[in-house]
Amino acid sequence: MKLLLLFFLLITPGAFAQRPAGHADLARSSEQYFKEKMASDHIVGLSAAIIMDGKVIWQQGFGYADRENKTAMTPQTVVNIGSITKTFTALALMQLNEQGKLDINQSLKTYLPRFRPMARPGISPDKITVKSVMTHTSGIQSDIWKNSDLESGKYTDVPGFVNQTYLLYPAGMVGLYSNAGYNLLGNVIKGVSQEDYADYIHRHILDPLGMSHSGFAMDSLQNRSKIYAYGQNFRVFELRDIASGGIYTSLNDFTQYATGLLKAYRGESNAIIKSGSLRKMFSLQNASVPIETNKKGLGWFMFKNDSTFAVYHAGSAGFAQAKLLLIPDKNAAVIVMTNTSEGGQAAEDFCFNLLPRFGLLISDLFPAPITGAFRDTSHVVQLSLAELKKHAGSYGKATSYVSVSVGNNFLRMRENDKTTILKPLSADQYLPYEISGSDTLVKKTGQRFFFTNIRGYHYLIRRTGEREYNWGYRLKPIDVGRWQKRTGLYRIDGYQMLIGDTKFKSVELYITPDRVLMCRLKTMGSTNEVPLDVIDNKHALSLGVNAGFAGFTVSFKTNKGKQYIDFAGINFRK
Repeated sequence: MKLLLLFFLLITPGAFAQRPAGHADLARSSEQYFKEKMASDHIVGLSAAIIMDGKVIWQQGFGYADRENKTAMTPQTVVNIGSITKTFTALALMQLNEQGKLDINQSLKTYLPRFRPMARPGISPDKITVKSVMTHTSGIQSDIWKNSDLESGKYTDVPGFVNQTYLLYPAGMVGLYSNAGYNLLGNVIKGVSQEDYADYIHRHILDPLGMSHSGFAMDSLQNRSKIYAYGQNFRVFELRDIASGGIYTSLNDFTQYATGLLKAYRGESNAIIKSGSLRKMFSLQNASVPIETNKKGLGWFMFKNDSTFAVYHAGSAGFAQAKLLLIPDKNAAVIVMTNTSEGGQAAEDFCFNLLPRFGLLISDLFPAPITGAFRDTSHVVQLSLAELKKHAGSYGKATSYVSVSVGNNFLRMRENDKTTILKPLSADQYLPYEISGSDTLVKKTGQRFFFTNIRGYHYLIRRTGEREYNWGYRLKPIDVGRWQKRTGLYRIDGYQMLIGDTKFKSVELYITPDRVLMCRLKTMGSTNEVPLDVIDNKHALSLGVNAGFAGFTVSFKTNKGKQYIDFAGINFRK
């Protein structure tokens, strides 16, 4: 086994140079961690770095950038960092904000007049600010896959595509991660600065930081890694969406970015941003958002407790993965990049396992509950039939739905073949009992289910300890007669995604006995049961928050006797 590891791992010369003695144990344990993960997780190539006290104390490459030609993965190897690009986009906006060229608290339409998505009653595009897009709380759908590669599309196409979609929620109500939103922000940067987005990032961030081996697919960068998954080498998929996931960089350059941000935070001389602007980016921005899954700054996710904080972002593009963790008050950072799909988990675990060293836990990422205190489980209350009926109905999740009906002084919640009894502790808080065997009830004392009204939506929320899980809002039953003629199997017709599990095969539209409209979305690697919220006779929304195929406009049309479904820009024909 030792011989295999020595053959498989190509350790970068000089990885141990200039390391302070106090950090030697951390460096050794990090090296050992990745040696083991390279073999156990079948990772082809990976590079990682740790910054302490503002300096790189360890960096190392493992495995291959090009397995077929035995080219080593080193700190000079260039990898696509995917969605970590969003931190560069947010930084560019804050540069323009501090120069007075835009105000992030103003409406997005102020700087992008052609932004005209389809609105619904109570959901206005005018309420969407630049800041709400930066924090993924704008209500703009999560993505649009039409012409999503650079061969067939460009980021300036995205506003036109978004205008063909509905807003999902009122701005500031729900946290829903949106690549489409960040591509709109790329168009804002282009319009306000009068520079193309890629040119702006080069001139105002990459060049001042000396990131000379970083850029975009169009730059024909040297030393680019190949990408791998399932043991195979895959063709690189160049994203149209350069403002949300298009930056390529090397580990050496990535450390320049991290140390540059740490210097700016501390008020040290830097060429990119004022300390006050960066501190605003690194401050909690979404505490008042009622349906949220993570704490967020401006362009960053946040781990935050009463003593300290860290900011974090992950990226995935094609099969490349990258992770960036900054701990500004400790002047520290952690960076991992890999060219292998299977390497993403090891990279994330490495970052998260280091959180306790800086006084943080994974749970510090999650917002405080909005559902209030747990009531005593010994005090089940008697509610009237009318009070119980207020919660009856079907609630849409990202990959299924739950049906809530009234029992004998309790609620019965059913999801597929699983039934849970909900006994009331108040009009809105319920204690779950799982059914074991044929008739045994098992009390789940550490859990609660809450029903709550939020801006006209009736939500079901599961709570475990201090962690809340949004189980969706109540759907109106559909008109079966109107939708029955549209049910059936639709196969992909036209543009196809070029890589990974998002290569689509078909959509099957069907109606459940609870009168919920569902689509069975099949890709080359998965089958997804997606509930739809019908808006009108031609449009619906896929349900859920920050998961799977949630948060998309689904359109229906008939042309020359053929029926079509458009799911996030991908067309299917019956």
